[in-house]
Amino acid sequence: MEAQVTTLSFFTTAGLKDNFWAFSQVVIAPENLRKIPGLLFFKSMGSGSGKGFNITPSFTNYCWLIVWENENYAREFLKENSYLLEYSSRCKSVSHLFLVNVQSHGKWSKTNPFEKGADFEKNSTVVILTRARIKLSKLLRFWLKVGKTAKKLYQFPELSFSIGIGELPLIEQATISIWDTPDAMMNYAYKDETHKNVIRLTKKYQWYSEELFARFILKDSINLQALVDK
Repeated sequence: MEAQVTTLSFFTTAGLKDNFWAFSQVVIAPENLRKIPGLLFFKSMGSGSGKGFNITPSFTNYCWLIVWENENYAREFLKENSYLLEYSSRCKSVSHLFLVNVQSHGKWSKTNPFEKGADFEKNSTVVILTRARIKLSKLLRFWLKVGKTAKKLYQFPELSFSIGIGELPLIEQATISIWDTPDAMMNYAYKDETHKNVIRLTKKYQWYSEELFARFILKDSINLQALVDK
C-alpha cells in the first residue's frame, strides 16, 4: 500500500491585482477543491507580513496544505488541475513540497489527518508543522510572547526556511519550518531556551482551544530554492 503524502504549496503573487485575487481565494479555495480525486484534507491559508509572524497580513504570500491518499494523486493534481494552474499563472513564484509523515499528535478541525509513513534517517530533511487555534481571551498575551520565538528561529543556520501561516488572522495560526537534519531540529526544540520557555508558558496560560504538532521528512520538492532564498 502506498504511503499517504502531504503537499505544501507556497504561492507568491505577482502584482496588486493578483494579490487581492489570491487574498479572496483563501476562503474560496476549499469549495473549488471539494471533489478532487485522492484528496483527504485541505487547508487554504494566508500569511503575516515579513516572515509571516506579524499580526498585519501579507497580501503576497499564500499556502495550501493538502493530504493525499498517495503521491500519484498529488502529482496528477499539480500537473492538471485547472484551478491550480490559474492560481499559478498569477504568481511570480510557486513552490511545492512533498512530505511523508513521521509523527503527529493533536487535532486540526477536530481530526488528525496525518498517517505515519516513514521514519527519520540521519540526513533526512525535516519539515515541522505546528498549528493552533488561539482562545479569544488569550490573544493579546499570546502575540506579546510569540514574536520573540519567531525571531529567534532565524539564528539557527540549520534552518532552511520558516514561515507563519494561518486560516484566520490572529486566531488560526500555523508555522512551517524546514531543517537540514533531525539533529538540528531536535537541538532547537529541546535545547533553545526561548523555545522551551514558550512551551512552559503555553502550559501555564492554556492559550489554545485546539492544537496539532507534526513532523515530516521532505520526500521531494519543486522550486524549493525559491523558498530558501526568501
